[in-house]
Amino acid sequence: MSLDRTSVEENETAPTVHRRSVMGWSAAALAAIGLAGALKPSLARAVDATPEAMSDIEWGEFDAMLAAVAPNVSMLAADLSDGTVSPIHSVSPELVQPVGSSFKLWVLYALSKLVEDGTINWEDEVEIQDQYRSVPGGDLRYVQAGTRFTVRYLAERMIQKSDNTATDHVLFLVGRENAEAAMAEVGHHDPSLNTPLFATREFAMLKFAATDEERAAYLAASVEERRRILEEDIAAIPFEALSDLEQTAPIEIDTFEWFANRTDLALTMNALLAQSQKPGLRPVAEILSLETQLEFDGSIWPYVGFKGGSEMGVLSGTWLMQSMDGRYFVYSVGFSDPDAALDMGAAVAAMNTGRDLLGAVAQS
Repeated sequence: MSLDRTSVEENETAPTVHRRSVMGWSAAALAAIGLAGALKPSLARAVDATPEAMSDIEWGEFDAMLAAVAPNVSMLAADLSDGTVSPIHSVSPELVQPVGSSFKLWVLYALSKLVEDGTINWEDEVEIQDQYRSVPGGDLRYVQAGTRFTVRYLAERMIQKSDNTATDHVLFLVGRENAEAAMAEVGHHDPSLNTPLFATREFAMLKFAATDEERAAYLAASVEERRRILEEDIAAIPFEALSDLEQTAPIEIDTFEWFANRTDLALTMNALLAQSQKPGLRPVAEILSLETQLEFDGSIWPYVGFKGGSEMGVLSGTWLMQSMDGRYFVYSVGFSDPDAALDMGAAVAAMNTGRDLLGAVAQS
């Protein structure tokens, strides 16, 4: 699949995006964090989020906070200063979990490689196509077919707003197999877990429009047959089949999702950091920094990049942070429960505590 591109000089103005309960970070998570409707950039941002309130908390107590949130938890805080992932503290960092929209980091990495070799330019234009219109997150699903946006704009929407229509356009611009190769290149321990790599529309169709028999047939199929199913059978399901995404319990989060462990996500952020430092690729760091979900004290962390993901029963967040002395760190946390919705308030409280503990390390 290919998308039409032409070069332009100006980017577009970002729309306001409202997210529902599948992928990205859910409305419940946003409300718990206190950022719903007020998403902010993170560069050099000083906020009331200093570590003093948690100064008497130790890593062991933080671990207990994590464990209380969900039956499956993992986290990794690591120093990236020497170009490698050097753990500071971890909880089950090799535990494979569903990570929702965190997979968009691999799409961004694949895009950066094509920009690096000159195949794509940040200011090329991409035409919105009905076949890549997706749900639930993102206002671009309402945009008329034929409307053009720059590659950079779509990448920004993909990361900042977790816009799924933007994501699918970027994914098929770079090529599904290139995005799969990106997983291996950044160091994912087992790219086969996500091969073929779902587009968000395909993910939603399998979750909400396919029958139990169709899902079972997909899981039993070979990789090549799965590709055919996605490109022919799933692609043929009309968009209107996604009109009702309501759910009361997690749906197939251990089978139909995107999967990684915390080490995979830390390595991905490390690879994106390296890309961002190459000529012409500074936009990678800028795109990552457009949204942080948690608040960060700018006097501790002058730069913060982020990508998370969620659906019912899933919450994942990975942050790339630079301290005032120039060192880089990564902080990644994941929760999953295949049987029930997560306690978002408890999850966010735990993630804030880990952020503060890592802040104390950065200042030591």
